[in-house]
Amino acid sequence: MYLLNVSYSQSPETVQPHIQPHGAWVKKYADEGLILFAGPKKSGLGGVIAVKSIDKSRLLEILAEDPYVISDVADIQILDFDCKLATDKLESLKGA
Repeated sequence: MYLLNVSYSQSPETVQPHIQPHGAWVKKYADEGLILFAGPKKSGLGGVIAVKSIDKSRLLEILAEDPYVISDVADIQILDFDCKLATDKLESLKGA
């Protein structure tokens, strides 16, 4: 799976108008089953998104649709992560 570390590259005031469209983008891909979970950082300066294992070129296509990326208000660090251990409740993440 991929862990995406999203960090605002602009002031929160500049990011604010893009939060709702970004949320809709996240929901679209969560509804499709590609985004496994997502949420804001407690600092309020970005968030974390988990995406199931897909071809990296497809991931980059999806990211290109993110309003944060389109508006250049956030940097996204992509971590390619292989979940090997999970609690019983999160067992489905193994191999995701």
